[in-house]
Amino acid sequence: MAVYKRTYRAYSGPTTNPLWRFLVLQRYAMKGIFRSRMLFIGYLACFIGPVLAACVLYLNQNAGILAQIGQKPGIISINGTWFMNFLTFQGVLAGLLTAFAGPSLVAPDLTNGALSVYLSRPFSRAEYILGKGSVLGALIGSITLVPALVLFLIQASLMGMSWFEDNIFIAGGSFAVCALMMALFILLGLAMSSWVRWRIVAGALILGVFAAGKAFGAVLNAAMSTDIGHYLDLQHLLGVVATSLFQNPVPDESISALTASLVLVLVCGLLLLLINRKLRVCEAAG
Repeated sequence: MAVYKRTYRAYSGPTTNPLWRFLVLQRYAMKGIFRSRMLFIGYLACFIGPVLAACVLYLNQNAGILAQIGQKPGIISINGTWFMNFLTFQGVLAGLLTAFAGPSLVAPDLTNGALSVYLSRPFSRAEYILGKGSVLGALIGSITLVPALVLFLIQASLMGMSWFEDNIFIAGGSFAVCALMMALFILLGLAMSSWVRWRIVAGALILGVFAAGKAFGAVLNAAMSTDIGHYLDLQHLLGVVATSLFQNPVPDESISALTASLVLVLVCGLLLLLINRKLRVCEAAG
């Protein structure tokens, strides 16, 4: 039969709800990331810390084991400082994970011209950013926020309702700090992946933003005898917010938690503008 005599019909099967359409990008991008065996092993290694922390919480209240070494339950003080240190360690791992996984999210679409194909369909720039960003969000949240909340519940179950009520700020602080850290890492990873095509260079720049900010900030503070340089140190700003939320203030800290939060939100906004500008150019070119 000749081609012009065939009857073609549009797809009439089930379609994805527009509200959750961005999850299609997340699903396929996640499969692409975990094709790397090294990255998959590194991701699993990020759970060693939470497992060890859970063991510490259990052993810290196990009277039988502690009695064998002549100690009483509660030898380690489990408070906001302990959880802040845990999230600091996991945050470093989250930064490394972003440096390895982030560059492979947007750059391949730009290099192969796939971005114009995405945006030529009923798929907005916001949905594209949300779909790609949710990949990093799922990875980072699973090694920071989820373990922190699980550890909080484990400690509460061991200590009782009174400890839960007295330390509920730890759960709220963990959620707020992790949400801010996730937003910063996600937007930084997408921005570098959008503007830098070379994966190794993009990953190095993600880590370099924190290292360079800390170095330039220290030089500026030393040269001008000021504290303005701290505003360039994203790690320091996150630390200021964390110490306030976990009720562990640092003496003589010149930056308030509110100011540090506003600066971090401003940085996230600038990164979002960079991502949107790059995608808008590609959409117009397509």
